[in-house]
Amino acid sequence: MTDQQQSPINLQNAIYADFGSEGLSIHWDGDILGHVRKDEHGVKVEFASDVRQYITIGSKRFHLRQFHFHHPSEHWVDGEQYTMELHLVHQNVDDGSLAVIGVFIEPGNARAAFPSLMTQIETVLGAGSHEELEPKVLTDPWNFLPKTWEQHFRYQGSLTTDPFTESVSWVVLKDPTLMPTKKLMELLELFQSEARFPQPLNRRYILKTFDATKPSKRKK
Repeated sequence: MTDQQQSPINLQNAIYADFGSEGLSIHWDGDILGHVRKDEHGVKVEFASDVRQYITIGSKRFHLRQFHFHHPSEHWVDGEQYTMELHLVHQNVDDGSLAVIGVFIEPGNARAAFPSLMTQIETVLGAGSHEELEPKVLTDPWNFLPKTWEQHFRYQGSLTTDPFTESVSWVVLKDPTLMPTKKLMELLELFQSEARFPQPLNRRYILKTFDATKPSKRKK
């Protein structure tokens, strides 16, 4: 049966899980050279396969391939949307399956990474339409993540754009990354991409790595 594990979803009623060694582990190695692409879904930054840039979920390794943004957020939390959502897309080289880290973005205190990245991308996109020019940008994806990135939701889902393939391990961070309102508005205009409406959960479970339920005390 198909179309039973579609994304995005409304993240609610999540169950606490201690993944231990099976949890998310991030291995990004500093600045990464990416290529700026623009298509019908907006602007994205793609990366060549690099063995140094990967994450692991359990014993499975996924290499960083691209990132892009959606406005408003595609995932909802308890029925509420965020201003924007960043998707850091990773792929396993053996079976082609994907793992995506979703990061909510909201206006707030400054983060140095976004203005720097914005400036570089605006420069290459405005450099002209010469076919021989291949826009490139250096970015450190660590700067996209809040300090609390280890607190996140996990579930099995799909791509949120055509062909909606159901081979995606989703990690959606609990806390948003904050950036100045002015820069966020520029980011919205530059990277605008439609957001798919939340899909039915069906028989899936949503897991979370935070707010463990404390065991009740036995009455003597």
